[in-house]
Amino acid sequence: MSRVVGQLRYLFEERPELSSASAAELARWLSREDRMARARAEDPLGTREAVEAAANRLDDRISEPMVADALAQLRGTGG
Repeated sequence: MSRVVGQLRYLFEERPELSSASAAELARWLSREDRMARARAEDPLGTREAVEAAANRLDDRISEPMVADALAQLRGTGG
């Protein structure tokens, strides 16, 4: 869970407009970034298209409930 909290903190620093996004939207955003990073790690010299195709085949590891819990921790209402 602390990893997701950290990712959200970083995301909100880089993209403050996302701080009002829903847990579902944030989960989609973080999952895409996670899949892209994993795909890039597997093929560091691959084209963007090849990495995106590989990322699209990977499973999501960040769920909406995980993000909702992390948001609650960040906002001091849980955890």
